[in-house]
Amino acid sequence: MRPADALAAESASPASLTVRHWNTAQWFANQAQWDALVARAATDALFLSWDWLTNWWRVFGDTVGGNPDILAFYRGAQLVGLAPLYQRRLRRNGLVMTRSVQMIGIAWRDPQPLISEYLDVIAGAADLGAVRDACVAHLVAQRDWNELVIAFTGTGGEWGAAYRRLAPATGHYVRELDRSVTYQADLSEGFASYLKQLRQSTRRSVWNLRRRLGSDAAVRLEAVAAADIDSAFAHLNRLHLLRWNKPAFIDKRLEFHRQLAYRLAATDELRMSRLWVNGKVVSVLYDVCKGSRQYNIKMAFDPNFSTQVSLGLIHLGYALEQAAEHKVASYDFLAGPGRSSDFKRLLSQQRYELSCVQILRGPLLPALYRWRDLMRRVDSPPVE
Repeated sequence: MRPADALAAESASPASLTVRHWNTAQWFANQAQWDALVARAATDALFLSWDWLTNWWRVFGDTVGGNPDILAFYRGAQLVGLAPLYQRRLRRNGLVMTRSVQMIGIAWRDPQPLISEYLDVIAGAADLGAVRDACVAHLVAQRDWNELVIAFTGTGGEWGAAYRRLAPATGHYVRELDRSVTYQADLSEGFASYLKQLRQSTRRSVWNLRRRLGSDAAVRLEAVAAADIDSAFAHLNRLHLLRWNKPAFIDKRLEFHRQLAYRLAATDELRMSRLWVNGKVVSVLYDVCKGSRQYNIKMAFDPNFSTQVSLGLIHLGYALEQAAEHKVASYDFLAGPGRSSDFKRLLSQQRYELSCVQILRGPLLPALYRWRDLMRRVDSPPVE
């Protein structure tokens, strides 16, 4: 190893980091430091952003009933990593009292708070492994929890391996489950190049069939301004109800997204649009842009508009075209299947696998979950 490489390895080692606990007041007061770290980090720019996580906690914190514990990792005086954690007490399966540590942005197995994706520590590429290891080592030394959950992460294997390496050899059980896939469209070479990569039938649905909506005078794509956010969410809920028999967002979820949308509109990161045909809103797309990535949070369209076109694909085509014009390199469809087709896969060139890692420790929980997993394997033998 060359001396420069040795220095880099030393600077990126967990032993070179110190950890401090930020309380809620420090967390809320340190947006500038948080944003600066996210801007240079190798981790997700939306779901780990200060805007997303503070808004999530303000809306859902009382629902989860936990206590935030932001771990800030320093090398000397420099902030190099953050782990946005919280602790809560709950009963798993209604029986076992659990002291759970989770990432802010998720309440695993709780249907009320909304789900965040790509959860991980926040750090630059050179420091990411060291910060994750330092986080695990710190948690291993704490005795006041018996469950650690890192949910909807792309680094589940790394978290599990770090815990097995840094924890005592026995007394724990690491599970990786709830696997899902996210898909991303590659717009780095522009919209025309993107279209050429699509299958002919998909390209036709996204691009060629626009003309069937009507004349140019009858069709209008509207970027939703701050003053129209509330009415846009009302249209989104109305259309979602028509297609899925339930609104897109209600109660606290609606509160979360309204507050987020207003905040992002002020920083020109909201990409919400309405598709009007003959004076009526027939489709709503709720996107967010962070840096060179645009995220498709939710969409809804009128299922009764026409059997000749897919309004959803046409509206996505408009969104992809405008994203490419704004130099967006990646359009992220996030996790979750389509209703009648795997449209995310058809529109994408890249995929990213997510999972949830549950780490159990202590005298009771590891044994109980090992037994339950064993019983499930016995009841569901592999098909030969």
